[in-house]
Amino acid sequence: MLLSKYMRTDLILCDLRSQEKTDVIEEISDLFAKARVITDKEIFRDTIRKREKLESTAIGHGIAIPHGRSNSVKELKVAFARSKDGVNFQALDKKPVHIIFMIAAPVEIRKEYLQIVAKIARLSKSKIMLEALQKAETPEEVMELIYDFDNMLVEEIRVKLKDGRIIHRE
Repeated sequence: MLLSKYMRTDLILCDLRSQEKTDVIEEISDLFAKARVITDKEIFRDTIRKREKLESTAIGHGIAIPHGRSNSVKELKVAFARSKDGVNFQALDKKPVHIIFMIAAPVEIRKEYLQIVAKIARLSKSKIMLEALQKAETPEEVMELIYDFDNMLVEEIRVKLKDGRIIHRE
């Protein structure tokens, strides 16, 4: 499972303008709409917002992974956005989020969707990767870092599920 397979430079925003969680979801949803990954921005945006109401997708260390499966999504894709000032995503560690990976998936895609969530969670554990992503100035530089990460971590990530949620890696 290569993260780079699901990312493109037109889905990377190195200077996120929004400072509120709902505006961030809107801004990144715009990326998906412009890239024609989604057919209906409002439906997709509402899917992400509903997921956030269940519990924040901010996982700590300045990272959030908002994600959702929707009939408005044509193909599994991941957008990247970075906020220099930080966004309040109601993170468990109470710290602002600077790096956001938003995942859009069609309803019928489940395994790859969960593997991508797990892969990004694994990336978030690399202090070196997080620092490099904070410094990257262009979408091309972000993609280079993602390619490097994919090359460092080539084993398949397997996860166990309970009620459709990841409970731990196998």
